[in-house]
Amino acid sequence: MAPYPKFWLTMRVHLSRRASSVGPMGRLVKAVEIVLSCLLLLQTPMIVSAQTIPIIDMHFHADQVWDVQALVKLFDELGVAAAGNGARGSDGLALKFAQQYPGRFIPYGGNEPIRGFISREGERAYGLESPAVVEYLGQLEAALRDKQFKGIGELVVNSTHSRADKASKYPADSPLMRRLWALSAKYGVPMSAHMDATPESIQQMERLLASDRRGTWVWAHTGWLPVADPAMLRRLLQAHPNLFCELSGRESIRQKYRGDPIDEGGGLKPPWKALLEEYPDRFVIGTDVDPATLKTYEEEIGWWRGILTQLAPTTAAKLAHENAERLLKLPAAASR
Repeated sequence: MAPYPKFWLTMRVHLSRRASSVGPMGRLVKAVEIVLSCLLLLQTPMIVSAQTIPIIDMHFHADQVWDVQALVKLFDELGVAAAGNGARGSDGLALKFAQQYPGRFIPYGGNEPIRGFISREGERAYGLESPAVVEYLGQLEAALRDKQFKGIGELVVNSTHSRADKASKYPADSPLMRRLWALSAKYGVPMSAHMDATPESIQQMERLLASDRRGTWVWAHTGWLPVADPAMLRRLLQAHPNLFCELSGRESIRQKYRGDPIDEGGGLKPPWKALLEEYPDRFVIGTDVDPATLKTYEEEIGWWRGILTQLAPTTAAKLAHENAERLLKLPAAASR
């Protein structure tokens, strides 16, 4: 217990011995004891159950298939305070969700537009030789300057192992990525990147991380495939204070597009539990549900609550919402 609560507790005990006095002095002592009891309550940290703690989902894609009203109702039932990332569609779709329900959806820019440029123009796009890409980046910066977007991404830098059906690969420190990284640093927004944990891509990512520590890289799926295991992640987290890990796609319940799970049958694997407790400030929750249905989303949040119950309460709170609030500059979920 902190010094102030200890002081109030000592005073309360002392005064309670005097409260039996009769007359004005006894009533005064009793009144002071009540005040000190209230102060003690205010100074005592509140521990919220992992089953009721607010959750911020940092890998949710706005999509035309969602019934947005029904989804927000489900958020309320599940205790999801907010969710966001880039849209499956235009940047405008992410903004539409956010405008429809302010504070519940967190819009990112750059997901599908940049993916489309890479698909159509390849090296011209990631080398910034395409006028269309340069023009789009100017529009993205204007939107970030106007605080329309809270983040950049999801950028599919390397999906050759994780999404063979939609394989994409370009250097994590290409001119395009360096430009986006400069925007992350300048406007203080996180950059969500889907990047398979191949040695080449990791080296490129590390060069980018070291080039400007003001930028923030949120590693979607924490590497996914090949295995980005706790030993590898411990080295990277020690070396790079601006690297954060988002854990969607690492669930044993996931039916497709699944990386190496952090759990076995719902129980956290010991090396993963140790890593989360060692670096509680560096991990965030995501769902990235596929298919995008209310049932699948409910299952994902239920799985996450089971994981949170296995962590220390302070660690669970950081993963569930506090780290996301810090990265996205959001008010505390409990106060909204």
